[in-house]
Amino acid sequence: MTFKKRMAFAPLILVPMVSLLTGCNVSGMAADSPDQFTEKTASTSQEAIDKGILPSWVPKNATNVKLVQRNSGPERIFTMDLAEKFTATQCSSIDTVGKPSAKELAAAYASDERTKNFKAEEMAQERTLQADWWPEGTEAKTTDLCGRFWVHEADGKLFAFTPDTKEKVADVLEERAAKAKREQS
Repeated sequence: MTFKKRMAFAPLILVPMVSLLTGCNVSGMAADSPDQFTEKTASTSQEAIDKGILPSWVPKNATNVKLVQRNSGPERIFTMDLAEKFTATQCSSIDTVGKPSAKELAAAYASDERTKNFKAEEMAQERTLQADWWPEGTEAKTTDLCGRFWVHEADGKLFAFTPDTKEKVADVLEERAAKAKREQS
């Protein structure tokens, strides 16, 4: 092997070595964070539907759309201001407010393209995404399931949440705990 060819491999050896010696977390450099998310907004729900931000079942004449989505999983939270009472033919009411049954969740998840290959037991029932416009405990007010989304209306607003898988939630919570531990030391 020529000297030039041997030197081409030097960065592959030196970067990890320098990172280890300086205390950098090499595994963190190679993997994406499970806690990454993206925030999106739209003036109208129709604009958001057209851009693929929102599902097609949302009311077309709503305004002030705000969404946060997990980059590496199906979790979403969104809200919008409604012009009229929410009615969606693609949604089904749940028997107990805030507590969809396993049967209701299985049917809802099976009807949605993003979750149809998951069993209801694989999906979490907790929210890990946060936003200042999302009131704490909102998921516990769910009245309907619209595909994978847990939905309710309150004070002229529509709130929708879809959970992530239990595995993804565990990864997010583990990363947050590790980050908190690093910040304490």
